[in-house]
Amino acid sequence: MMSWISRLTKRANKKKYSWNYIEQACKHIADTYDGPPIKRIVGLSRGGLVPAVLIAKHMKVREVYSIGIRSYQEGQDYKKRAHKPDVYQSTQYACPRLGKGDPILIVDDISDKGNTFKYIAAHIFDDISASTSVTTASIFIKDKTEYQPDYYYKSLPDEQWVVFPWERTN
Repeated sequence: MMSWISRLTKRANKKKYSWNYIEQACKHIADTYDGPPIKRIVGLSRGGLVPAVLIAKHMKVREVYSIGIRSYQEGQDYKKRAHKPDVYQSTQYACPRLGKGDPILIVDDISDKGNTFKYIAAHIFDDISASTSVTTASIFIKDKTEYQPDYYYKSLPDEQWVVFPWERTN
């Protein structure tokens, strides 16, 4: 059972971000991208799907795919998150056109500990041809993340809990 002090602390560390803020962050990522022209964008389900679509809109990329991967269960304490993410939709089924040599961008909403991006880099990139240029992006990174995406909008303290506009708040 959570004490009233724990609940108060958890609430104090929550920050809600608006749709306008997220749109601005995605536009910034798209505008600062300076690599080869992106042909396909992959959103990491669930959190990376909305940013992937917004970034695709700004980059004028028509092909958006998803990879189903999760590093934690809903409501799970930050410190207890798994080190090995669960892939429930892999690239070979979700993204049949990846690995055709065209540069791709992989997008997530946040790099907390970095487990999801690290896992993607170590395992899923193997599904993609060596001739394909892979770039990563997220809206936020935490200060102590172990994986810093190629592009991100803002770094946050590890204690801050982000509430995105597409998430339910209770």
